[in-house]
Amino acid sequence: MEFQLAVSAPDGSHRCEVWVEPEGIYFELPETAQLVLSLRGPDAMRAEFTHWPDKVIIWRPADAEVWASVAGGEAEQIAGWRDNPAPGLDSDGGQLSEPGRELIARLFHPTDPPTSPTHRP
Repeated sequence: MEFQLAVSAPDGSHRCEVWVEPEGIYFELPETAQLVLSLRGPDAMRAEFTHWPDKVIIWRPADAEVWASVAGGEAEQIAGWRDNPAPGLDSDGGQLSEPGRELIARLFHPTDPPTSPTHRP
């Protein structure tokens, strides 16, 4: 399975980060005006997205390849190397005592995003 996610920031917009977990690789927008992420993984690959006011976090299996393309067509593999397994996080790895997303969120993103006055549950 492969799908692409395009993220862009217009000139003058506020800073936003795009994180790819579990590696914790991130890109800052609008320094990078447009970013295209290609995710390649098993047919049953599950990817999830968490949106905060200043960041988007992409949660995906550790063995799903992630390629990043920026303006000018330059592409680079940034995550999901087949020769670097991540026990409990790969699609075929043994299960952890808690889901990988929850473990990483607890360790690296421990606070909830702030709520705005206009936020409605």
